[in-house]
Amino acid sequence: MRLFYYTIAAPILFLLRLIFWPFKMLFRFIRWLHGWRRERKRMRRMEFDDMDGWEFEEYIAKLLSRDGYMHVEVTRGSGDQGVDVLAQRDGVSYAVQCKHYTGKIPNKAVQEAYAGAKFYGCDVPVVLTNSYFSPSALELGDEIGVELWDRDELLKLARRTRR
Repeated sequence: MRLFYYTIAAPILFLLRLIFWPFKMLFRFIRWLHGWRRERKRMRRMEFDDMDGWEFEEYIAKLLSRDGYMHVEVTRGSGDQGVDVLAQRDGVSYAVQCKHYTGKIPNKAVQEAYAGAKFYGCDVPVVLTNSYFSPSALELGDEIGVELWDRDELLKLARRTRR
């Protein structure tokens, strides 16, 4: 019996493994790729894309408080000086302007966040959006010290707070 295993069965099993191993790896890769594409598609259209501006501000306030920000407060709608959410973290105060856009965010949002942060006496002005920023807005934000959190940062924040 051992002679049969060592002379015939073991080499055949080895050859079968050698032949089918690439197929096994190919199927694993296809399964991984399918899951990765499904996750990317799901992340492209998040629940915040279907909200209106007021709901988006409330959603951002909830995310910030879940992420460890303290004293999170949504400012009143009109006359808020360009700041929608006030928050604090580690002794630093943030003035967050939420922009729920489908297109690129212009310079005006960065200017409003900067002015609103000064008005409320906050340390860090932030513009947070479900979209992306125009090149001029990125340049201005970098120059005057406004943090710009685009869709990718928002998705990271949403993932962090889901746990």
